[in-house]
Amino acid sequence: MLLRKVMSHPVFSVITTGRGEKDTRAIKETFNNWEIAKQVFEEKRGNKKAIEFLVVDAGENAEFPEIEDSTIISPREYGEYREKLWKSGIVKYSWWDSPAIGRNLGFRHAKGKIIVFHDIDSLFSTGTQNDDAYIFSELDKYENYFEVMYSAFKRKDIVASVPSLRPRDSLKLGRRFGIMGANFVTRLSLKFPTVRIGGIAVIGASVPGCSIALLHNVASRMSCNGHGPYDPELGIAEDQKISRLMSRFGRISYEQGAGVFTRTRNRVSDGYDIAKSLGYAIKGATYYIFPGLFKYRKHSLTI
Repeated sequence: MLLRKVMSHPVFSVITTGRGEKDTRAIKETFNNWEIAKQVFEEKRGNKKAIEFLVVDAGENAEFPEIEDSTIISPREYGEYREKLWKSGIVKYSWWDSPAIGRNLGFRHAKGKIIVFHDIDSLFSTGTQNDDAYIFSELDKYENYFEVMYSAFKRKDIVASVPSLRPRDSLKLGRRFGIMGANFVTRLSLKFPTVRIGGIAVIGASVPGCSIALLHNVASRMSCNGHGPYDPELGIAEDQKISRLMSRFGRISYEQGAGVFTRTRNRVSDGYDIAKSLGYAIKGATYYIFPGLFKYRKHSLTI
């Protein structure tokens, strides 16, 4: 009976949250990609319920398309959860809003053994010709994201894993080199132990938050005030904080064969503007080194 109960649970729970996503065409493209990636994995595994999608609608979004084995968490439930955090003193201000809150809410519904915290503007590599629209050359060839991650957790002694990133919205070399630079920093950060000064992890794992795969039981142990692994008070550098929290429980792997195509507009500059790139690095260094210190702030890295 216990085995039957465990087997009925999905392997992956993909958790995403969105606010103000008005581009209907982009949302349809995203959900279609997720459906294809899911089908390819499930057909290979012979398990039609291996992946569930938990979409937290934080409000002001275009209508989300239907996707099999998905749950849409309504703006009403999101608002009630947010208000509960404020009234219980977990967050200080009633107006505070951040993706971390939506991710934690989605986690409360998740049943999968592996949790994938994933941005609503990011696509999975499907391992099919559908990926060709986002790759630049044979060097960018990817396998099915879920298949690669499943194999990584099965073969390796890891608690979390992250994919290789590429732009979703551009094949320009400038943007691709920018994302490749982020991949390099991620891989490098995973090779070094976390260094703490005064209880603050100033150096250690630094994983882009657009897609993180994490064991459910580890995420539960990391939960902040019992609400989820993300710090609900953070709207910036939450990725760095959760990265270093994960590294306390075990190893994080970088899986080059698993691709995620993410939106780069307003994040990565066109061309080869070295001065601007340095400006981004300098401006973001404080957040990178001291994650968790900048509470109740929004992203402000525009140069």
